Amino acid sequence: MKRPLLIVLATILLFACKHELESPTWDLDMITPIAHAKLNINDIISDTATKINEDEEGFISLVFQQEFIDMDLDTLIKIDAIADEQTHTLDSVTFANVLIVDTASLGEALTEAGLPIPNGISFSIPDFTNLINEDTINIDASEYFETMTLYKGMLIIEITNGYPTDISNVNLTLVNASNQNIVASFSFPIIPTGATVSDSISIAGQTIDENLLAILHNMDINSSNGAVLIDYSDAIITTITISDIGITEATAIFPEQQLTETLKEHTFNMGGAQIKEIGIKEGTVIVNVLSTLPNGKMIYNIPSLTKNGIPFSSGDMIVPEATNTELTTFEFDFEGYVLDLSGENGRLNGDTINTIYTESYTFIDSTGTLEKINYTDSFYSFVDFYIIPEYAKGYIGQDTLIFGPEIIKTDLFNLIKSGSIDLESANVRIGINNYIGTDAAVQINNLSALNNNTEVTAILDNTTIHNIGRASISENNIITPTYTEINIEADEMLEILPNKINTSATFYLNPNGQSVIEDFLFSEFTTEANIEIEIPLKFIASELILSNTSDVSVENIEEIEILYISIKNGLPLDANISLITIDKAGQNIDTLLLNKNILAALTNTEGKVIESSLSTLEVKNSDFSSIKNINAIASFTTEPQNEHISIYSTYEMEI
Repeated sequence: MKRPLLIVLATILLFACKHELESPTWDLDMITPIAHAKLNINDIISDTATKINEDEEGFISLVFQQEFIDMDLDTLIKIDAIADEQTHTLDSVTFANVLIVDTASLGEALTEAGLPIPNGISFSIPDFTNLINEDTINIDASEYFETMTLYKGMLIIEITNGYPTDISNVNLTLVNASNQNIVASFSFPIIPTGATVSDSISIAGQTIDENLLAILHNMDINSSNGAVLIDYSDAIITTITISDIGITEATAIFPEQQLTETLKEHTFNMGGAQIKEIGIKEGTVIVNVLSTLPNGKMIYNIPSLTKNGIPFSSGDMIVPEATNTELTTFEFDFEGYVLDLSGENGRLNGDTINTIYTESYTFIDSTGTLEKINYTDSFYSFVDFYIIPEYAKGYIGQDTLIFGPEIIKTDLFNLIKSGSIDLESANVRIGINNYIGTDAAVQINNLSALNNNTEVTAILDNTTIHNIGRASISENNIITPTYTEINIEADEMLEILPNKINTSATFYLNPNGQSVIEDFLFSEFTTEANIEIEIPLKFIASELILSNTSDVSVENIEEIEILYISIKNGLPLDANISLITIDKAGQNIDTLLLNKNILAALTNTEGKVIESSLSTLEVKNSDFSSIKNINAIASFTTEPQNEHISIYSTYEMEI
């Protein structure tokens, strides 16, 4: 004889109620309960994302919540621009002056002239005509260059007479030692004692060697005014200066010298936004340089960009000589920096917006070796800014952001397979927490529910603009948001038992223009908008079919003779129950029950349950071998059909 068995029947109403099955030891012909479960509304929705709200009396409302608007404003205030593009060729550069000094003492002059006047005596100097004649002075300029061809330049000669008497008829010529080409000639009729005279001449087009000869064709010493002290250290100092140098070509051991200095403001195009300050969430500045100089260097500073109060400076960027058009790049990470966009500190006409102040310097760097440059050599650079703010302050601007159409999936009605339901009421609530320091508004363009067969749109005025107040911020950047709530009646929309919600909306920033209050925006704290569907469980149901499949694991299941299913129904719903056994391959084995009626609980005049109904079902002569799952199908109908019933948290079904 097969053993009677009471099996797994938390699955009867498909509510996914899970329980532990017992495997008792029994005697032959014994009727033994092996499974017991109590089922309430929490069990019904335990596998969904739906939450339960209940009032003081235990009346239940189902609540489904989902993000409504994903407000990513990283791209709203962003700097992605090229700035400070500039090209400098050497023909636009003026090099540092070349300065050469020669000293001719009185003692040397007297000795060369063969005048044995002792040092330290008082002596009345007579006229010495042509005292110095065709005297050659070697001038070594190798400290500055080897050769230098100029397209512009001035040669200045300055003579200081330190002798105790006047000198006159000074004639001087500068020539290149290598080829004796004359560079310049000068003549000074008289140079009084203690006086300095100077003269200058253009040397544009000249080529100058590192070895120059200064040929002093003539110098007369005039008689002194009575006896003067003879001091051999008294000297004539000759200073030769090459200034306003524009190089056509030069070979030199160049000392470090600055080529250009560019101090400027750059204004970024930020649409209608007028930003004064940005805290940088992530960002880079890439300095791109192309130099044909053999020894280029660049320094790039942004005084208005600071971290921990320290302004940004690139430091020395050594730029290798370009052999093709490939740029040399220097990348700097600006995460955590603060960018002041009010322009140069102390600027004329006061602070501005969207503007940075930069300093750019280019150099010929000293290499200590001979290098050759010419006027076609150039220094090209530009700066690539890419900045995403952590926050922005100023005027964020007017903007319109379109969201959707977006499909939101919901499992609110997953257990329901078919049938109809009439909800007494249902509400869709859109709650908006605004953390942005701007005035805002939202327009709900569409809100509809859909399943695989149909779509129903909520009754709403999609022309209504819902105003949203601006958030406020403290001195230490603590944000206090504003809250706006939009409520929409949605019972008809939800009665189609949807599995998707279709939404679209338009979000407006500063719809009324700029406010007297400064705007702010933090990328991590923008606008949180959630859609919340609340369904009070007061409804009329007609053949509302629920279905669920549960695992079965019972030893010696093939020995079952009779299966008893006892149901104590505390729900005010009539139900028709079907049970189908399923094997491991997912194929149906047998139908244990087919549309067996379970009576609703007894209710009072107010429609509240006062007593559960009891139903006992018997199953025998069924195939219990190879059972893996049981599929339970229940069809619910409320009685009477013209009255809404309410579901309370105390209602349960005992199996």
